[in-house]
Amino acid sequence: MAKKQMSFAEKAAKHKSSKDWKTVKYVKSERSAKTGNWRFNENFIQLAANENLDQALTRMEDEIKALAKEMASIEESVPKVEEKSKEKAEEVLEAKVPEAEAKIDPAVKAEEKETEQPAKEA
Repeated sequence: MAKKQMSFAEKAAKHKSSKDWKTVKYVKSERSAKTGNWRFNENFIQLAANENLDQALTRMEDEIKALAKEMASIEESVPKVEEKSKEKAEEVLEAKVPEAEAKIDPAVKAEEKETEQPAKEA
């Protein structure tokens, strides 16, 4: 059984009715930090049906600021966890170093001392 096909008019009408956004190419000029030359950054911005470019830019800036605040709060909590894990790692290392040194063969320790002495004399 054949699948019912939509006509071009039906497809075009469907896209317009479901599309409440329009896309605008926004070109921003900036000075390059390295060379000092002008650079042109292009962005495609989606605008709501009743929104102009200035409103869309302020909306995007507000979203970026909100995300920055959220990331800052997350970053403040992360170092506390890292500091605790570093302290635990140091404690484990301090406990394991004497055990590891005890396991090293005395002959290996003697060889290490012999190799260190000529280097100091030179």
